[in-house]
Amino acid sequence: MDKYLKKFLYLSIAVIFALCLFILGMVFIYRNFTISNYNFIIILVIMVFIGITAFIVVSIPIILKAYRAKRIKHSLAAFAKSSLNILFPLISLLLKILKNNKDTIRRFYIDINNILTESAGIKCKPDDLMLILPHCLQNFECKIKITSDIRDCKNCDRCTIGDIKNMASDMGIKVFVVTGGTAARNVIVNEKPKIVVAVACERDLISGIFDFKNLCVIGVTNERPNGPCKDTFVNVETLRNKLDMLII
Repeated sequence: MDKYLKKFLYLSIAVIFALCLFILGMVFIYRNFTISNYNFIIILVIMVFIGITAFIVVSIPIILKAYRAKRIKHSLAAFAKSSLNILFPLISLLLKILKNNKDTIRRFYIDINNILTESAGIKCKPDDLMLILPHCLQNFECKIKITSDIRDCKNCDRCTIGDIKNMASDMGIKVFVVTGGTAARNVIVNEKPKIVVAVACERDLISGIFDFKNLCVIGVTNERPNGPCKDTFVNVETLRNKLDMLII
């Protein structure tokens, strides 16, 4: 049997088994629970939702104040970030139901994540800091493969890769040019940096920030005048300022 078909079959059987267990559990609850048991569960669910709602309500003014001031007290940063991690998926779900564009709220989340992370005052040595770039920063017509090593760039000035390469060399930080989110995750797992500064579109940055919640990730959105994934660019000075703030 084909290995892919075999895996699909095994997983399908596992899903059916899990569904059967769930059905048996529901039957058991139906036959053995009393009205008071149901009432207790409903009250417990209501209390959990009240607690989550109160948590979000209290944190929203803190998040807004941090966003306007571009700074927040270290003691409040973790609280605000926890609330944001609950609130953002709910807002994203609402926007999906309404079929609205998510890029605006994604950019807000990236900006406030940067503020909360930077306010924590975490810094590291240059060799513990990693800069991750998307391959679409490279000129579309360029024949040089910089995803293997950015140092292969010939500084032709047709894109910002050469300036970023020189800047990173001067600062002594690691730079990786990746072809997508999976490649970026693999680099982070293999290199184990203390801080990551990533350049990407809003969607990829959000995905990376959520995947590495226990890692300091600073996101910088790229500009896309030619549409997604082709001849994008980033302000090199903005990038340098972000990196300077994080280096000891």
